[in-house]
Amino acid sequence: MKSDTETWAEPNTSTGPAEIGTERRIFDAALEVFARKGQDGARLQEIADHARINRALLHYYFRSKRQLYEAVFAHGFRQFITGLTQSLREEAAFEDTLRAFVHGYIDYIHSHQSMARLMLNECLCGSPLLEKYLTAAMERREDVPGFVMEDRIRSAIATGEIRAVDPEHTMLTIVSACLFSFVALPTVRLFHPEVVEDFDAFVEGRKRHVVDLVIRGLRPAAEAP
Repeated sequence: MKSDTETWAEPNTSTGPAEIGTERRIFDAALEVFARKGQDGARLQEIADHARINRALLHYYFRSKRQLYEAVFAHGFRQFITGLTQSLREEAAFEDTLRAFVHGYIDYIHSHQSMARLMLNECLCGSPLLEKYLTAAMERREDVPGFVMEDRIRSAIATGEIRAVDPEHTMLTIVSACLFSFVALPTVRLFHPEVVEDFDAFVEGRKRHVVDLVIRGLRPAAEAP
């Protein structure tokens, strides 16, 4: 499984290897602490200790906890948007687009669980940063996966690929189905022992199930089994 630390933001090439290494340690430590404790609960001293540096050096790179938190969040947001949107652009048929979205969404959460927890905590706190970055992306006319998928639902309804449904509610259902197994993992383990035995296999099965369930529910009445 790929970890969050394997997908760190591109380093500033004007700095030397030692400085890049320190920046990465800070970023990785901050991600882990913010994911566990949220922005309010995290302490800069704890992040510095986890990064194996003193607090003064941490302040050299990031002037405040807020600045560090936003840098971590911004990296995760860009990473998620760029990767998933590209996969959606490559598909034509609605079922293939749906599969690309579900697989891409679940794969991202699976491979970046600390970042996913951080973004979920942000949502639970009212999503001020998420709203800020989504608004900015929309103003720059950038593709946002959720909105791209909603547009594909509308066009698929218009062409008769799927039955008439509410696109916004449908997207909420799809995203919820992708996210719940990770958000409620302790509960899921109780009902699905295979999660403990082979989590990767469970995730692959989950992707297939969500796509199959949604596509069957969206088929036009004449095609429904």
